[in-house]
Amino acid sequence: MRSRMLKRHMLSNLLTLLASVILFLAISEAVLWAVAPPPKSPFPKGMFEWVPSGWRLTPGFTGITDNRADFSGKRVTADALGRRIVPAAPAEGPKRLWLFGDSQTFGHGLADEETWANRLQEEFNDQGRAIKVINLGVPAINVDQYITRLRHTIGEIQPGDHILVGLSWNDIITPQQVERENIQVVDGYLVSAAPNMSQAALKARVVLFDATGIALPPFQDLKSFAESLSNISALMHFLYPRAKAIYYRYRSVRPLDAIMDGKVPEANFYLLSEMAALARDRGASFTVLSLPDKIFFEDQAYAVYSVNGRDFPQQNYPGYLIQPLCQQNNIACLDVFDVLHRHQFDPVAYGQDGHYNPQGARVIAAWLATQPLFQSR
Repeated sequence: MRSRMLKRHMLSNLLTLLASVILFLAISEAVLWAVAPPPKSPFPKGMFEWVPSGWRLTPGFTGITDNRADFSGKRVTADALGRRIVPAAPAEGPKRLWLFGDSQTFGHGLADEETWANRLQEEFNDQGRAIKVINLGVPAINVDQYITRLRHTIGEIQPGDHILVGLSWNDIITPQQVERENIQVVDGYLVSAAPNMSQAALKARVVLFDATGIALPPFQDLKSFAESLSNISALMHFLYPRAKAIYYRYRSVRPLDAIMDGKVPEANFYLLSEMAALARDRGASFTVLSLPDKIFFEDQAYAVYSVNGRDFPQQNYPGYLIQPLCQQNNIACLDVFDVLHRHQFDPVAYGQDGHYNPQGARVIAAWLATQPLFQSR
C-alpha cells in the first residue's frame, strides 16, 4: 500500500513539474512573441518560378516582403524578363553594368528603390555617367547558378559592358551540386526540402503555410532543423544564437577545415574564371565584389563567431581567402569590407536578418561609385 501511494505521489509530482515547465515555456513564448517575434520567410506567394537557368522572379511580379522582425512593406517588382527592376535606370544606356549575385545583390529586405543596385544607378545619374545597371541577383543561389545565368544572358552582353559578381560568404564556402537540390520552387515559394521528400509532402507544407503562416521545418539535420524552428518559435529564436555561441566556444574542430581541405573556394573561383572568360569573349570586362556578412565586419559578431579570432584569425576572412584566388585567376576584385566596418555602428545590416539594410545599401553604392573601375566609363 505504501509503495503504491509513493508511486502515485511521485507521478503526481512529475505531472506537476511537467505542467509547470509547459506553462513556463508557454508564458515565455507569449512574452517573447510580444517583445521580439521571430523573423518569418519574407517572400510572398508567386514570387519565384523555375526556368532552365534556375529559379528567378516571376516576370511582371510585384509584391510586398515582410519578415516580421526587421522590415515590412518592402515592395519587390520584376520586369518582363524576371529581373528585379532598378527604378532609377534609364530605358537604354550605351554601357551596361550587369550584376550577378545572391540575396545581398538582389536586395533582400529592401524595397526596389533601396537596393544598392538602384543606389549605384542614382550615383551614376548624379555624376552624369551613361551606365545602365541591370540587377540579376536572386536569393538563395550560389556561383554554380551565376555561370548558368550568364550563359543564358550572354547574347545580351555587348562590347564595353561590365559584369560585376557580388560574392557573399556563402558563395565562397558552398560546395557545388551539394545544397541546390534541397531548395525547390513550390507554388511560387522557395522551399527547403529534406532529401527524398515527396512533392506531396512539400505541397502539404505550402498549404499549411498559406493557411496558418506556420512553416514546418524539414528535418535535414539538427542544425538546419534548429534554424528553421527558430523562425517559428520566439523562444527558440532567443535561445538558438546563445546556444550557438556556447558551441562555437567549446568546439574542438575548426568549422572550415573540411571546406578548405576540399578546396571549395578554389572550385568556386574556377567557375568565376569561366565567367570572366565568357565576358572577355563578348568584349566585356569582369569584376568580383566581395560582400562580407555582418559576422565579419561587426566587431561583436566577429568576436562571437570566431571565438575572439581563434577560428578566423583575420577579421576580413572572406577577403583573406579570395585575394590570392583573384590574383591566381587574373580576376579584378573589389572588397567592401573596410567601408562596412567603418560604418558598422550606423548600423548597415539588419539586426535579426543579417542582410544589408537601407543604410548599408547606400554605403556600398556610394563607395562603389568612387572606384577607378567606373571612373572612365
